[in-house]
Amino acid sequence: MIKSLSRILFMLFAFLLSIEVVWFSCEPFQRQQLLEALGRDDLARIIQLDPYFPLLPQIYQLRLEDHEKALEEIEQERELFEKDAEAATSIKTETLDWQATGQHYAARMLCRKPKTQNLDNVSKQKIYRWVDEDGHTHFGEKPSLSNQAPNNEVEDLTKQYAALEQAVQLSMEYPNWAGDSFIESELKKQGKMVHKVLSHYVPKEYQRQINLKIILFKNVQEFEDYRDEQKGNAQWGAYYSSASNSIFLPRYSSVEQTMAVARHEMTHAMLAGMIGPVPVWLNEGLAEYMESFSWQMNTAIAQPRVEQYGRLKNTSMTKLANTEHQDFYGSNQQMNYLQAAASMYFLLDHQAGRQWLKRSLAFYGQNPCRKVSSDQLFAQAYPGGIESAGRNFNAWLDKGKFSTHRY
Repeated sequence: MIKSLSRILFMLFAFLLSIEVVWFSCEPFQRQQLLEALGRDDLARIIQLDPYFPLLPQIYQLRLEDHEKALEEIEQERELFEKDAEAATSIKTETLDWQATGQHYAARMLCRKPKTQNLDNVSKQKIYRWVDEDGHTHFGEKPSLSNQAPNNEVEDLTKQYAALEQAVQLSMEYPNWAGDSFIESELKKQGKMVHKVLSHYVPKEYQRQINLKIILFKNVQEFEDYRDEQKGNAQWGAYYSSASNSIFLPRYSSVEQTMAVARHEMTHAMLAGMIGPVPVWLNEGLAEYMESFSWQMNTAIAQPRVEQYGRLKNTSMTKLANTEHQDFYGSNQQMNYLQAAASMYFLLDHQAGRQWLKRSLAFYGQNPCRKVSSDQLFAQAYPGGIESAGRNFNAWLDKGKFSTHRY
């Protein structure tokens, strides 16, 4: 029996070793293709592909992190259920089939960061749980002795609830109407999703709690009347203003469209709050990327716009990255949006591009409002600089096979 066990252990060791040998012998792009062929394109976006780093320890570490997160989520859901049964309702699964309609959404940016809070110190309100004399459980601020059962301890739940509110503090305004509680609830979920995805690329030291106001108009016409009154761009279907740190958003005929546009503008708001102003193509490219998301259970999924990417042939990433703000929103606006969206999807589709985004956001976080050429930005953070990125982008377009991104 001992011999059999030793043989099994030896075979297992040999198998694991062979995995690492194959992983070591592959080029970075081959490692990515291998994971995608196994249906794990999500892993291809997370683990280290270049330079070589052992695969199995990375997977083990990810499993540990996933386990810890799952335990935290279970505990949070349990606490919320006890407070309010409605709050424990699972996030509704949504599959959005949202396609671009030709409307564009712009951010009015100033050379400043809106006020934000440190994620480690954002909750000021104390939350307690106690049982009254009739045996009923209550939640809220700490009660007086006359409001609780004798000898009953008051439990401090502040830490548990603070963790749930660290990402986004959202307030709503409804000009000239009573509002929509369902849309408000969905907007809060979308805000947490956008913050979650951005946290993969914004360096930890710049991640902040975002305070955001959404002014939601009853319909498109009322929004357009307000936009025109404020002398906004007639092509804006919604917009974010860093001056007031507010999103101005109409309620569209479908909830899916309203949420897609909201994610776009939330991206502008969160980048402004955590990083500050960034180049227009990067700002709009990330916003378009977020707009493409949908929920599947608790997973956020970005879908490539395959048919639209087919319109891009022999594009110049150098030209796009050097496009000034006023030119981006000029006569070629629609194509600029499409190229920015495709460029961002391409960058986030491979390890070098993801590392470039992280380093670039770190640069702007350290140097708010500093202007730097695209050549410099890519030279310091992308192998081969912007010319290499441009060649890789066009090769990616020609290949025509785009993976789905999961968070």
